[in-house]
Amino acid sequence: MKKMTLAVSCLSTVLSAAAWIHAGGLPIDRPITPETAAVQCERDPDAFFIRVRQQAEADLRVMKDNRNALRTSSADVETKQADVQEKLDYATKAAADFRKAWQDGCFPVMIHGRAYARADVEAQTSSLLAQIDGYTAALATYARTITDIREHVEDLTSRIVDTETDLGLLDSRCSVYKATQSESAATDLMASVDALFAENATVISASPIRSVDEMMRDTATVSPVSRSRAVSFLAGE
Repeated sequence: MKKMTLAVSCLSTVLSAAAWIHAGGLPIDRPITPETAAVQCERDPDAFFIRVRQQAEADLRVMKDNRNALRTSSADVETKQADVQEKLDYATKAAADFRKAWQDGCFPVMIHGRAYARADVEAQTSSLLAQIDGYTAALATYARTITDIREHVEDLTSRIVDTETDLGLLDSRCSVYKATQSESAATDLMASVDALFAENATVISASPIRSVDEMMRDTATVSPVSRSRAVSFLAGE
């Protein structure tokens, strides 16, 4: 009766762990299935525990690779952010130069090595303001992205540490289960296995890795600036 109870306990708790092992694409000579889980849990615990460790180690590799990729992505975004900030600073200064010239009212006027009539100053200012809007929006996107990446890196680092710690705890629970063959030991062990892989999956799936080009495509297109807005800017309104 004790073995029957233990078998049922193993069957009810091991299935999700088995699903993780299959999802990892690991070679399994004797696959864990709903029909065989109870038998394997009772007859061949060592093989099952080895497979659990293999999947945990596979998760660790994925999480470490994702963390490295995110750090590289963060560096790329920061480089792009600095480039856009430089362009924004230049466009802002140029717009201020055009405003000063427009307010002086002496046309044509030489600005940045070129002569501009009054209408040309207004048209150029419209273009500059549109660029400023675009650069400002892009910088906001980059700032949010960098924050998100840092949070994901922290989550991955925490999960990596927890997984490495959990593997040690699983070894202890495995030893207790093999020594006692008790229902409570089986329940504790399988609950730990389920929690380990579920938490790993949550962190892995929540770590999007995108290139700078992809993020640029996601940046909203900025609408052209009207002549009236440009004139208001030039007038200092």
